[in-house]
Amino acid sequence: MKYHSIVLAALALLAPTVARADFRVVSPTEIDLGELEIEHNGSAVFDRRPDANGARSYTLEIGTGLTSWWHSEIELAFERDPGAGRPTLLTAFVSENMFQLTEPGQYFADLGFYVEYGQSLTRGQYATSNQITFGPVIAKDIGRTTTTVNLFFTRQLGPNQTTQGLDFSYAWQTRWNVWQPLSPAIEIYGDTGVLGSVPRLSKQQLLIGPVGVGSLPLSQLGLGHGGKLKYELGWLFGTTPASPQGALRWRLEVEIPF
Repeated sequence: MKYHSIVLAALALLAPTVARADFRVVSPTEIDLGELEIEHNGSAVFDRRPDANGARSYTLEIGTGLTSWWHSEIELAFERDPGAGRPTLLTAFVSENMFQLTEPGQYFADLGFYVEYGQSLTRGQYATSNQITFGPVIAKDIGRTTTTVNLFFTRQLGPNQTTQGLDFSYAWQTRWNVWQPLSPAIEIYGDTGVLGSVPRLSKQQLLIGPVGVGSLPLSQLGLGHGGKLKYELGWLFGTTPASPQGALRWRLEVEIPF
């Protein structure tokens, strides 16, 4: 199969059917020159409380390494708010950028800096604000494990802001690199709220759960002689009353050399 056919097939596979995936851990070292990346992230929230059930988040992203230390992506974000009868909307056009600050293994940990800008595409009763997210990304290998931590600050911009100030969120993944096609990991996602008015832990979002992480060469799937398919699938348990009781999260990425 030619690479242009792979791109079309990947777009059909990854196109969202129903919102912005918040459950994702970004790595500071996954910057590959000469590769086109087509990525889909998604999440679905499940909760016995009707007003907290049914949230969905989907993204479709295309990116590449612009230099050996700068990876850039553009993204369309789709969301469905929790509750009955909520529509799924195209909510934002997003620019994501990861800057690798250290060479892998150069220091005690690998460091990067992440910057994301989201331009709201919603109007009327569903209007949302623009926003910028930024912060350090840290990764550390210990034996056969890789631990990655994201520490992000988000600021709403423009009209339709619902909060003022910087919101702090964090994500953690520890992966046991036992088998490339599928390795187990544990992930933690939390959001403290706006700095300066952080509520007690029971009113913060905090989810923890197992995730499977893997990749396969496209050649093993009969899709050419280069590139790979990466995938992640996990279930997150809410640990506070302010968190959803459970969330399914997934990720698919096709990497195609050019």
